[in-house]
Amino acid sequence: MEPIVTVKNVGRTFGKGNKEIQILKGIDLSIEQHSLTALRGRSGSGKTTLLNLLGGLDKPTTGEIFFKGNPIHTFSDKESTEFRRNNIGIIFQSFGLVPLMTVEENIEFGLRIAGVARNEWNDRIADSIDLVGLTKRAKHRQYELSGGEQQRVAIARAIAPTPRFILADEPTAELDSAMSFHIIKVFQELTTSKNMTIMMTTHDPEILEILENVYLLEDGKIEKAKHEQDTIK
Repeated sequence: MEPIVTVKNVGRTFGKGNKEIQILKGIDLSIEQHSLTALRGRSGSGKTTLLNLLGGLDKPTTGEIFFKGNPIHTFSDKESTEFRRNNIGIIFQSFGLVPLMTVEENIEFGLRIAGVARNEWNDRIADSIDLVGLTKRAKHRQYELSGGEQQRVAIARAIAPTPRFILADEPTAELDSAMSFHIIKVFQELTTSKNMTIMMTTHDPEILEILENVYLLEDGKIEKAKHEQDTIK
């Protein structure tokens, strides 16, 4: 089975001249289908930048990115939007919820954008809310939810359309340990039951310790973590 994503010698530079900053330097990476992969690294190391590139939200300065063989680094803005709509679920650090919508309405909004058939909405909304443990909060709006609950809504909205590839930027940052492990278990189950592929960033050493696929991003370069001790130091 071919990798769902292949990254070849990707670099990303911001600014020009004396203000030029090279965030990513010759990244090579393959992400296997139906896997859960974690990306670790210090704040400012380029983790979010890499996720944005993989999701077609940004383009590399150099190098190539292929999604199931398709060169997404060459896509126009319109093609990138369509690519995300059909293939990608994104969990942002800022959650990105619509403030005046309820939990159910935020998830419905995501299904609408993804083009999911209307007759599937009710089941998908209920199932995704149940997976993140928010059934009793389904009618609440963003301002009525804690930071952790808002994060779980963002997760539910991303998984409800069952995209091929989910990009999750610190998806457990606002959660306690018990809920963090629950969400990771949900992610693991989705890779098998729904054939999803998930790539997430995290600083949580306890989560990193239980995951098999962990990459370290440091000084603009990426490498596979060698073993658990390497992962958690």
